[in-house]
Amino acid sequence: MGEHHAEERLPFLSRCELTMDIFFCDICNESVPQSDLDSGAAVRRGERIMCAVCDKVMTMEAGGSSATAPVAAQSGAAAEQGGELAEATAAPVAAPKAGRAATASAAAPAAQASSSAGVSLSSCMLGLLSLGFIASLAGNAYLWIEGERSRAALSQSLVALEERDEAADVRFRDLQAYLARQEQERDTITRDGFSALEGSMNEKFTNLGSRAARIENSVEALRESTAEDRRSLEASVKGASEAANVASDAAGTMQDELGYLKDRVLALEEVLEGGVATAGSGEGGGQPSWLAYLPELKDPSAGNRWNAVTVLGDTEDPRAVQYLLPMLEDEDVFVRMATARVLGDLGSAAAIPGLISTLSDSQAAVREAAVVALRVISGKDFRFDPLSKEADRVKAQGAWRKWWEENSEDLLGG
Repeated sequence: MGEHHAEERLPFLSRCELTMDIFFCDICNESVPQSDLDSGAAVRRGERIMCAVCDKVMTMEAGGSSATAPVAAQSGAAAEQGGELAEATAAPVAAPKAGRAATASAAAPAAQASSSAGVSLSSCMLGLLSLGFIASLAGNAYLWIEGERSRAALSQSLVALEERDEAADVRFRDLQAYLARQEQERDTITRDGFSALEGSMNEKFTNLGSRAARIENSVEALRESTAEDRRSLEASVKGASEAANVASDAAGTMQDELGYLKDRVLALEEVLEGGVATAGSGEGGGQPSWLAYLPELKDPSAGNRWNAVTVLGDTEDPRAVQYLLPMLEDEDVFVRMATARVLGDLGSAAAIPGLISTLSDSQAAVREAAVVALRVISGKDFRFDPLSKEADRVKAQGAWRKWWEENSEDLLGG
């Protein structure tokens, strides 16, 4: 009976084993029985199936478990599965007769050895996969840390750049403000200078107009005086003629009066024509008429001083030189220029020392008028350039002084 029941059970077990579903892990390719899925030893995630070992490796944290843990767990699980399979195979085979039991017991060690070799190979592959996965996690962590460091360094560089840009903007705005102030100050100085120059020129033009008016009045007065003198002369001549006819003893006296009147008329005509304004040898004692203009040489108005210098020059009287020489040091540049020109027109050698000193005047126009006058009086030219450098002017001025020291006695004595 035992043998019969055993023979009947073998076909039943074979049919169960042939109809049992066998799955494979999608990671390690290890076989996964349906019983493991039912008992929770293996899991199904969507369309993928993972054994317990791969599921544990995939869900554990990076660095939380050592690299050898998955291998040990896989080995233990494989050993347990091998033992269960061996027991499941050996249990039904123990019931048959002795010959078939011997055959089953001989086949069990071979199946167990084959299962152990597969488990070892799967465990090695799983360990390598685990090591690669952990190395990948470590590399990604290293790259993430380096990226964070680079990002922090770049952020600091950007902050420093923004600070430098702000400082540069501040300096640029300060420079713009400084340039604007400089330009405004320059414009103010230029406007003030032009205003002062315009005022000075207006004053000088006004003075020139006043001088021209005074000169015109003087000429008109001289004309009227000349006409009056001529009428007086005619009357005197007529009276003298009548007196000569009446009394011969008065003839001498009348002749003297007639000579006096003639001299006066001639002097007035010379003044009118710009000649020597000198009086006759009568009651005036031979005093020149231009003496009346000497007080104007010290007048506070530069226009009046210029007019007096011009009038003295128009007389062509060398005696006026001694009164004109101090005017070479007048504070007004136009008065100094007019004085140098007038001294040259008078042509007196007595003016040479003063003109030589004037060659060092601060104004080039005055220096030019002085050297022109010296050339007219002396007939010499020592190549003095009023616009040259100061050293060259001093050298030429020394040549003039040396010439004057050597020839002053002859010129003044002549």
